[in-house]
Amino acid sequence: MKVKIMKLTAGDIEEINPEVWAEGGKSGLLNIPPIEVKMQPGTPPIRIKQYPMSLEGKKGLIPIIEQLLKEGILEPCMSPHNTPILAVKKAEGKYRLVQDLREINKRTITKHPVVPNPYNLLSQIPQEHAWFTTIDLKDAFWACPLAEESRDWFAFEWDHPETKRRQQLRWTRLPQGFTESPNLFGQALERLLEQFTPEGQVQILQYVDDLLISGENQLEVRTTSIKLLNFLGEKGLKVSKRKLQFVKPEVTYLGHLIGKGYKKLSPERIAGIIAIPAPKTKRDIRKLLGLLGIADIGLMSTPKM
Repeated sequence: MKVKIMKLTAGDIEEINPEVWAEGGKSGLLNIPPIEVKMQPGTPPIRIKQYPMSLEGKKGLIPIIEQLLKEGILEPCMSPHNTPILAVKKAEGKYRLVQDLREINKRTITKHPVVPNPYNLLSQIPQEHAWFTTIDLKDAFWACPLAEESRDWFAFEWDHPETKRRQQLRWTRLPQGFTESPNLFGQALERLLEQFTPEGQVQILQYVDDLLISGENQLEVRTTSIKLLNFLGEKGLKVSKRKLQFVKPEVTYLGHLIGKGYKKLSPERIAGIIAIPAPKTKRDIRKLLGLLGIADIGLMSTPKM
């Protein structure tokens, strides 16, 4: 989704701890108790063969996996479990690492989800708020340590295309693609934010790893935004400077344009909905309902003809 970003000024940057920025490929790490994952009783070893992968895809994953090993986010292992990975090509030509955790997700004892409903969340923005900042946390799940006894569940096989070395690796942090990751990270961040106090009447909203700061007074929103960025950096989180929307009269948040007195679907979100083909299967219907779950506040605010 394309978003018009307001650049930080030199004065703003001087007040922000540079450690908060997700630069140089370094991920964050929260100082919290390691997260333990519980599986359903009697779950047998989960062994799924690695899917075939193109040589180009394997080579595209080399720098990603090497960086994750360097940071200790991945580690070598000998696990009774194994689930496959995929090399997914992004629009700009680079690859991203995706692990197929569907069989793990099926057998996980899930907690009651506390991720807020987007409609209810956006409804909390006061009509008089005129200034906004959005903060996108980078690779947020990887900031949550995973308990030693839970790591083997998330093992995968890596066949290095150049060294020809084949080994098993596992995550030491909360994996992406795991069904509980949004809920577990969201709760961890919520507890952290309880320690932070905004300026004046400024409000902070959280949707998993996306934050919205809003208020009537531009200076208060700016001060709170800088304080929050420094707070997040001190706690071990990383922020995408590229995606930061800093003290603006209009921002894009959860697929909506947010401004003083209005919340409406962004053009990109509308185009995405229009482009959806008619659902033919139950899975198609679920995907459509999931998208409309984010979009419903915009649809509900559309005037009747």
